[in-house]
Amino acid sequence: MSRALLNKTSVFNELSDSFKDEMAKIMNPIEAPPGHVFTKEGEEITQFMIVESGSLIRTKASVEEGVVITLDEICENGVTGFMHVAARDSGVAYATVTAGNGGAKVWTVGIEFDDLLRSNSDFAIETIQILTQWLRRETKITRATLHGGKRDDPTASYLRKSYKRPEHVDVFKVMCYDTTSWMKENFEPQVKKFNETHEHVVLKVEYTQDRLDINTASYAVGYDAVCLFVNDTASAEVIQTLSMGGVGLIAMRCAGFDRVDLIAAKTFGLSVTRVPAYSPYAVAEHAIALLMCVNRKIHAANTRVKMSNFTLDSGLLGIDVHGKNVGVLGTGKIGQILCRIVSGFGVNLLAYDVFDSDEVKSLGGKYVSKEEIFKTCDIIFLMMPLLPATQHTINYEMLPLLKKGVIIINTSRGGLIETTALLDGIKSGIISGAGIDVYENEGEYFFQDWSARNIGDPTLVALLGNNKVVMTAHQAFFTREAIEKIVSTTIENFGEYSEGLRGNELTNHV
Repeated sequence: MSRALLNKTSVFNELSDSFKDEMAKIMNPIEAPPGHVFTKEGEEITQFMIVESGSLIRTKASVEEGVVITLDEICENGVTGFMHVAARDSGVAYATVTAGNGGAKVWTVGIEFDDLLRSNSDFAIETIQILTQWLRRETKITRATLHGGKRDDPTASYLRKSYKRPEHVDVFKVMCYDTTSWMKENFEPQVKKFNETHEHVVLKVEYTQDRLDINTASYAVGYDAVCLFVNDTASAEVIQTLSMGGVGLIAMRCAGFDRVDLIAAKTFGLSVTRVPAYSPYAVAEHAIALLMCVNRKIHAANTRVKMSNFTLDSGLLGIDVHGKNVGVLGTGKIGQILCRIVSGFGVNLLAYDVFDSDEVKSLGGKYVSKEEIFKTCDIIFLMMPLLPATQHTINYEMLPLLKKGVIIINTSRGGLIETTALLDGIKSGIISGAGIDVYENEGEYFFQDWSARNIGDPTLVALLGNNKVVMTAHQAFFTREAIEKIVSTTIENFGEYSEGLRGNELTNHV
């Protein structure tokens, strides 16, 4: 059976018959139950394995105790460990190899393989040919490069010359995902300014409109860093590919990092940075703009007037904000600024947060429970981060608790609202209107033009068609001052990393 298995295995099927005959003699079968450990991460590799049936799972221990990350699964006719043994690499195992859920039958080949190569120079030459083919066909970095990766950069020398830098100066290469025209327009002058004022490195940023996922991770092969936005996905699988492609830094050009697997990043040695604050005023001010638009029906009134309809009726009727109970859920930096703005209307300010803010209290704000805000407030602002504890703060269970006619404003995270519950609350009259800049399933749609395509999300369609909902597409941050801060801080993060700072040494590390 061992000889027949070699014929089925892509790594060995082109070996000469004599080589396969001799190799079959040194193969040892093992029937392994589920979870059986063949190789432990960090131990010396002394054998390679060929899977006859079942599968092997390769995992890597995380920096977090008790957490492991699955790298891949080696199925029938697959091979693992061959590179180490054939190349006489005395290094240690990169990952732990165990039998899969259904167990595995494998054939192992140990140090006898080295003796076999020494005994016949033709076998050694065939092995070198296998190693070459293996690298070309199986190595992920090589495969990604063949599909568009940019490991060799012929423009590096030109860049050094254009900024009058000697040839030994490094070119720090960044692949910027999910790039729009406005982002590129703002990045390019600041990249130029960085290069004119920094002697130790030349910064090169390239752009793609595609979002980062497992299908686009290969774009970053040969780059030092990736620059990501709110809807890019840096899962464990993606991070593994980035790491193997040479990427060392994930630079978020936003405050949020919930789509980055931080445990995987630490495990594979990638640093993660973000822009912790750009313009909290922009987000707070946009929340007020949404409130006034929802309350005073500005969107409907503007449409009427544009059609030369100058009449007034109850469809345009709003309320005085002055004297109303206003609840702010989340009083971090943005929430505090919002409290300062809304207090100028002369409201009764109620707040909820795990930490009280002295500034909010100085404005006359009173900290109460979420339930008290739900029960008494005419207007509720959601200003919280998205965490397991805050997921779907607005949901079906709390709808009966809300004060009838409440206005809901959300410029924070879409997942704070269970959207179908919001729509039901509006339909029943419990919620009189909503102003939202974020949507829990926005990833596929926001920051893209869908005007000529069919939107397949019925909940999003219902939001867009509801005249009591004013919706913007994640633009609360979008002011000139905020963009300048985002770009400058992101480039500062590149600069620190290029100077050798890593992990927690970086000013804006996550």
